[in-house]
Amino acid sequence: MEIAEYLQDLSVRLGKQYADTELAHLQVGAPVLWSIPISGMIGKILRQGRCEPKLAAKSTDERCRSAIACLPEAWQPKLVAKLSSEPGRRSEKWSAAHTQSVAYALSRWHRASIESGRDVRPCGATFHAYASDLKDDGVSDRSIADYLSRIVSGFRVSVEPDFRSAGCEYVIARHQELGKLAGRHTKSGDQIVGASRLFDLGVDLMDAARQQGPRGLHIARDFRNGLLVSVAAALPQRARALSHLSLGTTVVLLEKPYVHILLPGRVLKMRETKKQSGSFDKVLCNPVLWAALDDYQRDFRPLFDDGQSLFPSILSVGATITSSQLGRLIGNLTHEYLGVRISIHRVRDNVATEASEKLQSGGYLAPALIGNKSAATTRDSYDHAQGMRAAQEFGELLSGRRTSPTTLLL
Repeated sequence: MEIAEYLQDLSVRLGKQYADTELAHLQVGAPVLWSIPISGMIGKILRQGRCEPKLAAKSTDERCRSAIACLPEAWQPKLVAKLSSEPGRRSEKWSAAHTQSVAYALSRWHRASIESGRDVRPCGATFHAYASDLKDDGVSDRSIADYLSRIVSGFRVSVEPDFRSAGCEYVIARHQELGKLAGRHTKSGDQIVGASRLFDLGVDLMDAARQQGPRGLHIARDFRNGLLVSVAAALPQRARALSHLSLGTTVVLLEKPYVHILLPGRVLKMRETKKQSGSFDKVLCNPVLWAALDDYQRDFRPLFDDGQSLFPSILSVGATITSSQLGRLIGNLTHEYLGVRISIHRVRDNVATEASEKLQSGGYLAPALIGNKSAATTRDSYDHAQGMRAAQEFGELLSGRRTSPTTLLL
């Protein structure tokens, strides 16, 4: 209250911009004069004055119901019944995210069929025509196969339970095979830089923040960004799981160097029937990560707010960075420091690649390490492994030849 009143008085006498600047300078000296929590409290007052309150984001269930509402009225009831929030047998439920994607696919199919004058009931000919339209719009074969599969499954649920079409299955299978031949257009070989290199990048960013000390919110942000990169490499989970990490609950510091990670099933990628009983419960042995979390919890995290979220927002007091924002942030960081944009999901591929090369029988361990059910899915991620190893060996060869009197002809 004293700080807020002081800021208000300065704003009235000297203007808001001057008042904010003076309080920001006061925040820089607060850790030395008083303590880290006082500095965090000053930063919180500053952000409350600068940032307007945001509307609460819709839940996944709400977004799903909005997507279903765009379908023909007769199609909606049975699709709504698939939500886990609705009564019924849990074994027959879909996740809200999957139901939403099916609703979007059905809505696009229905709209395209009406506009082109084609029959809404899928068949091989109409599927082929729709796939050709998507192809002309630049959609990849892999995505086309996914869209068509969702249309079929959604049509069976909401319109015609006994629907079968050999023509539709053929078109889907054809684009699945074309997608495998083309590869993943969002992934390239230069994104395979190695999990250790990503972890070390995060450590370097945190060390740079440590050298400047916990002076203010922007230094705390730099430490948080470095922690994000290192955690993503050490804990190869999806973005939605990383966004739910919280100090003291899902992330617990045990005796050094052990870090306990406990994630509930609702934030993991698994069948809806298993989310209630499923969880991720592991203990990491990593002294570097333990020390980073200890420093963050003590010196840098209090500068954001009073919460415990591992990755708090710098703009909204008390808010957590969403999964999509985490993906953009780690992409921006890797692009800035490594010269290539690497998504969180591609970080998982880097872990699988390095595991397949560095660990004994790593090709068999990698699927379990990153949580893939199928080894074939993981193989897609580390097919570049031999290329990565060859590049490392070639680099070592060049380094050795540079100190050799032998002339190297390339």
